[in-house]
Amino acid sequence: MQIRSGSLLVAHPKYSDKEHSRHVVYITESTNYSTMGIVLNSSDSYYLSDLLEQKGINWPFETLVNIGGDYSPTCMIMLHSGEWYSSNTMPITTDISISSDNVMLEKLEMGNIPEWYRLFLGTSGWTPQELEHQLKSDKPKWLLLSHPSQALIELADKNLWHNAVAEYSQDVFSNYI
Repeated sequence: MQIRSGSLLVAHPKYSDKEHSRHVVYITESTNYSTMGIVLNSSDSYYLSDLLEQKGINWPFETLVNIGGDYSPTCMIMLHSGEWYSSNTMPITTDISISSDNVMLEKLEMGNIPEWYRLFLGTSGWTPQELEHQLKSDKPKWLLLSHPSQALIELADKNLWHNAVAEYSQDVFSNYI
């Protein structure tokens, strides 16, 4: 079981704790020292205009910002299609990248937008040992979907967890048929 960038962690239907119940986490980086990801389906969200108004910036669009995790909760991150870039963009797969800088907001405001994107505040993170234990224990907290579909990652609705569990199930069964 290899945890790699571009994988999904799907909260286990039976064993996940209340804090992570029905969460779907997109892995943005996995090294020997840490694994980082973004909760794709947090129930907490804000309007970007409300967040930027506190900084004296008038944002004219109704853009949602979701909570991506507890680490660096004030850091704004954009998960987006791979054709677009900003001054601090890191490719995750050939189709998906992540950006985190002020230039990305300036580009969005000017109409320079990626084909697909979502904004988040904060990230989630684990040490390799911590995540390995959560995946391999007798009562694992997470299911690992190594190669999720693009459509699943882009899905931004309340059915994301159900669809992720279904895709995980199809993936598991395809290895036995």
